[in-house]
Amino acid sequence: MHSPFFTFLYMLNYNYFSIDGYVNYGKLVLKTAPTDTAITLAEAKQHLRVDSDYDDDNDYITALIGVATNQVEEFTRRRLISQTYNLFFDVFPPYIDLQVGIVDSVTHVKYYDNNNVLQTLDSSNYDLDDKIKPGRIYESNDGTFPDTYERPNAVEVEFVVGGTAAEVEDAIKQAMLIIVGRYYEQRQDIVLGTQVQEIPLMVEYMLTPYRFLEL
Repeated sequence: MHSPFFTFLYMLNYNYFSIDGYVNYGKLVLKTAPTDTAITLAEAKQHLRVDSDYDDDNDYITALIGVATNQVEEFTRRRLISQTYNLFFDVFPPYIDLQVGIVDSVTHVKYYDNNNVLQTLDSSNYDLDDKIKPGRIYESNDGTFPDTYERPNAVEVEFVVGGTAAEVEDAIKQAMLIIVGRYYEQRQDIVLGTQVQEIPLMVEYMLTPYRFLEL
């Protein structure tokens, strides 16, 4: 049996309280990776002016598409192509910030109840706000977030974000091609003065309108 003081510290550690409007962020884990990319190898080779029949650099260019995807997704807080994430919390926060991307759907919300038994929260207990970007889950008017067992990752939210390559905006695709081109031509850090340029300014300007900022 925990002492009252230990319980108080435990509750603080697990963010039972919202302090000064603070909402604890969950632990985001990719469950199912995308099976496609926003730009194809053929598109990248055309941008690089690499002959379509020249295959020696295919693996390298494909890797650069992955690098460009990661940079664009982290800068914009989007996920471009459909993929599934799990988001874990130690307790239910006041609302659930889904953190990334345009949410397509919520697969489930699960939690360990006071008896440490895994339950699935009925969807009538929560609403998805997919107008805000990234999306959020709130208690519904007639529902509640239940108490949970005192354990790490007592709450699991599974959701799908992203879409198809055809739905990715042209400006985002062009930004990815610029990143691919930059790394293909310059295969080490580009240093201006004492600063290493991780993302070209042109790319930042192109991506800024598509960036989801933390509210």
